[in-house]
Amino acid sequence: MTTPAPAQRKASVVLDCPPAHVGRCARCHQPCHRYGFGGNPLCSTCRETVEAARQKKPLR
Repeated sequence: MTTPAPAQRKASVVLDCPPAHVGRCARCHQPCHRYGFGGNPLCSTCRETVEAARQKKPLR
């Protein structure tokens, strides 16, 4: 395993996850807890936006 970049280490402290689990959000490209247990391809802001849009449009 490689040594995490300083930006990954800072983000991991804020996100409360290991540096190896930090990745870029698939939508806005901001650092997020993307990999490993509890990871998600979207950051919390983008996830909220998607969920709000999903609740507005009923599925056919």
